[in-house]
Amino acid sequence: MELDFHTHDLNTPPGAGIVCLPQCVVQHPDDWMPQPGGRYAAGIHPWWTADADFSLSRYLEALARLLAHPEVEQIGECGFDRLRGADIERQRAVFDAQVALAEDFERPMTLHVVRAFDLILEAHKRHRPRWKWTIHGFRGKPALAQQLLDAGFDLSFGRHYNPDAFALTPPHRRHRESDSGG
Repeated sequence: MELDFHTHDLNTPPGAGIVCLPQCVVQHPDDWMPQPGGRYAAGIHPWWTADADFSLSRYLEALARLLAHPEVEQIGECGFDRLRGADIERQRAVFDAQVALAEDFERPMTLHVVRAFDLILEAHKRHRPRWKWTIHGFRGKPALAQQLLDAGFDLSFGRHYNPDAFALTPPHRRHRESDSGG
């Protein structure tokens, strides 16, 4: 059975996939306990940055509490979205803070990137992360896939993807995801 690299289905059987925790869990980490054998990702999604009550310090404190669970093995989904969320400067501040947590907690990152590959490439170059960054739901063309691979990113592919970009991605840097649930 192939690991589902990115799902939002909280009913995913332990070990079958990496469950991206919803906003309510990230906001209230003390109300949640991981399933034994479960694998999870937790992060501050760029869409949440536009919420009227958004507080970066509150989210970072909650995220750090979630990362104390060894089952929370990734930070994500986080990143940049030029179509939704707060302005890019706020998204950058939120993303940079999560990069710092990823490095402190020694966790890879799963990235939501919409019309912002220039920003994620710049951030990767600026931060020089020690831990892997993976683009979630990659649908781009082969040239962009190659640019990201050359920069050190892994790519995760869902139901809709460019077959040529999938084919050129080395199997050890290519992940499959359902992105289901939510």
